[in-house]
Amino acid sequence: MANTNRNGLVLLSLTFLSWGLLTSANSILVPHFQSLFGLNYKQSMLVQIAFYLAPFVTCIPCSQVMNRLGYKVSLSLSLLLAAVGGCSFSFAIAMGSFTGSLVGIFVIALGVAAMQVVANPYVTQIGEVRTASRRLTFTSSINSLGTTLAPLILGITLASAGVENIYLILSVGLLLLSLLTWKGPLQDVRGKGGVKLHGQLIALTNHKPFLLGAVTIFVYVGVEVAIGTVTISYLSDKNIVNLTSTAAASLISLYWAGSMVGRFAYSFLGRKVESMRALFFSALLAVLLIILAMFNGNVFGAVCLIAIGLCNSFMYPVIFYKSIEGLKDLTSSGSAVLVMCSVGGGIVPFVQASLIDHTSIPFSYIVPLLGYLIIASYGLYSKSSSSKR
Repeated sequence: MANTNRNGLVLLSLTFLSWGLLTSANSILVPHFQSLFGLNYKQSMLVQIAFYLAPFVTCIPCSQVMNRLGYKVSLSLSLLLAAVGGCSFSFAIAMGSFTGSLVGIFVIALGVAAMQVVANPYVTQIGEVRTASRRLTFTSSINSLGTTLAPLILGITLASAGVENIYLILSVGLLLLSLLTWKGPLQDVRGKGGVKLHGQLIALTNHKPFLLGAVTIFVYVGVEVAIGTVTISYLSDKNIVNLTSTAAASLISLYWAGSMVGRFAYSFLGRKVESMRALFFSALLAVLLIILAMFNGNVFGAVCLIAIGLCNSFMYPVIFYKSIEGLKDLTSSGSAVLVMCSVGGGIVPFVQASLIDHTSIPFSYIVPLLGYLIIASYGLYSKSSSSKR
C-alpha cells in the first residue's frame, strides 16, 4: 500500500477508535445518570433512546453531503459534530440539566452515525480491492478496542475526574482529529453529486445482494447487542450463575474483548480463508454455543455465551463490505442505509427481553439463535452466488 494510504488508514483507524469509545461510554452513562439525576431505570434508558435515534436523522443527509463535498470533508465534519456534542454535553452536566445532557448525547450520536456512514466505505476505497475486506476488519478491530477501553477508562477516572471533564477531553481529541483529517494526507473520494436521493434509494432496491446484506446487518447488530445485554442477567440470576451484578458487568467485557481479538486475527489471517465461508461456519458455531448455554444454565453455559464474542468478531465488516460491493456511485447511500439498519441493536434485545417475561432467561436465547441461523444462511447464499459468477 502506498505511503499516503498507510497514513490515511491511520487517520481512519483513529476515527473507528473514537466512535468505539463514544458508543461504549454512552452505555456507562445509564447507571451513572440514575444516581446523578435521581432517575429510575426506565428514565435513564432515555440515554440509549437519544443515541439510537440519531442514525435515522443523519445517515441519509450525510450520504448526500458525501456526494457533494467528498468523503474527506464529510468525515472531518462528522468528527467536528461529535466534538460539538461533547462540549454541549459537558456544559449541560456542569449545569445539572438532564434534558441538556440528552441533547448533547443526541448531537454526539449524530456525529458518530455520520462517522460510520463515511468511514466504513472510505476504508474499502483507499487501497487495493482484494484487501478491502481485511482493511475494514482491521479498522473494526480498532473500533472494538475503543468499546473495550471505554468502560475501563471511565471506571477508573469517573469518580475523580467527573464525567463532564472526561467528555471535554474527548471533545478536544475529536477536534484535533477533525483538523488532521481535513489537512492531512488522507486521499479524497467522491461520488456523483448530481444523483438525486430518491433515485439512489430506488436504484438500491434493484441490488438484491445489498438488500439481503441490509437485513443481515439488522439481525447481526441485534443479536450482538442482545447477547451482550441479556448475558449480564444470565450471569447474575440466582438460579443460573449467581454472580454479583458488578462481577457480571465486569465479566461481560470479555465478550467484547473476544470480538476485538478475533477482528485483529482475521485482519491478518483473512487472506487464507474465503470470507463468506468463514461467516457461515462462525454463525453455526454461535448457534451451537447458544444451544449449549440454553441447556446448561451454569458457569459452562456462561462461558459458551461469552465465547460468542469471538464468533462475532469479523461478521459486521464482512457483511458490510459484501453489501456495498459493486454499488459504485450508490456506495454512500448504501452505506447510510446499512448504518440505519443498526437499529436492530435496539429492537432485537427488546424482543428477547419480552420473551424473558413469559418464559425464562435461558429459553429467551432462542431469539439470537434464530438470528445466527439467518446470518449463516446469508453466508451460504453469498458464497454460492459468488461461485456462480
